[in-house]
Amino acid sequence: MRRFIRHPTDFPILIFSMGSSHGDKASLCDISLSGLACSLQREYWPDAPVALAIPSIQKDCRFSGRVLRCTRCPGGYRVAITFSDEAESFKRKMVEQVCQIEHYRQELRRDGRELDSETAAREWIERFGSEFAEIFSG
Repeated sequence: MRRFIRHPTDFPILIFSMGSSHGDKASLCDISLSGLACSLQREYWPDAPVALAIPSIQKDCRFSGRVLRCTRCPGGYRVAITFSDEAESFKRKMVEQVCQIEHYRQELRRDGRELDSETAAREWIERFGSEFAEIFSG
């Protein structure tokens, strides 16, 4: 049984061909323990090295990976990317947690509650931290 956590869709991601400074905007479909799937406008070849960035969360942080598969779908391509090693998986987990906390903070803001990042992080960890850890425990 495959277990994954959905990445909030309000955090855009970029996919970079290795060596490229220009990333392709992507819509993240899901994140798993070993990689992710996203929708892109252009095709990527299987086994191509790529990098992923979430500029709205961490400006200079990139995760390296390889294209597992690329399937044509309505509106573009669905691309599965596997992360390169345990260090990349760990970085991805940490950024995913930051994304979840910021998404939680934005939801609270829409409901009229304004929290600073540290307070939102403490509250999110109290409410969702054990579930998040269980999902990522392997």
